[in-house]
Amino acid sequence: MKLTKQKLEQLIMEEYVRRIGDEGRPTNYPEYADKLTALAKSDPLQARELADALDEPLDIEYDPSNMKKMPFKRPGGAGVHGAMYNDKDHFLHFDFILDGGASSFSEEPDMQEVYEFAQRKGLDPEETYKKIMSNYKRVMFSTFINPPKTDYERNKEFKKQLEKQFGADFRSYREKYGN
Repeated sequence: MKLTKQKLEQLIMEEYVRRIGDEGRPTNYPEYADKLTALAKSDPLQARELADALDEPLDIEYDPSNMKKMPFKRPGGAGVHGAMYNDKDHFLHFDFILDGGASSFSEEPDMQEVYEFAQRKGLDPEETYKKIMSNYKRVMFSTFINPPKTDYERNKEFKKQLEKQFGADFRSYREKYGN
């Protein structure tokens, strides 16, 4: 078989990606690999079901020129934290902190620092201050609604679960008898 320039370019650009769950799995039926890959182009669900039924890894053809852009979502999903991470005000507040305006999200922004930050970024100082303060209040509100648990609280819950599961008493001497 003569290898033309066009065929060589196609072979170089042709890449395959293995499904995440199939990484490292050996190919049991190499004669079906090409057919499963071709089926994955037209009907990915059926190809996945068939590959799972055969206990065969599924290689999916990867075309870098035909990539879809997926929106990046921050951790937290829905609710207070999810809405906060996907908000432009949150990123503005984050930029303010990275720029040296505050040491953390829990530090109340100084009006003068926000003004200087807005001047450097070419933003309206009043609007920037309102947005950063709005996000600061949201962050502080969310920490009071769902405060992080201390090690003591986590250990206490863990001991309760062990007591339920095994019926043993895991309380310390001080917890049982006081001082």
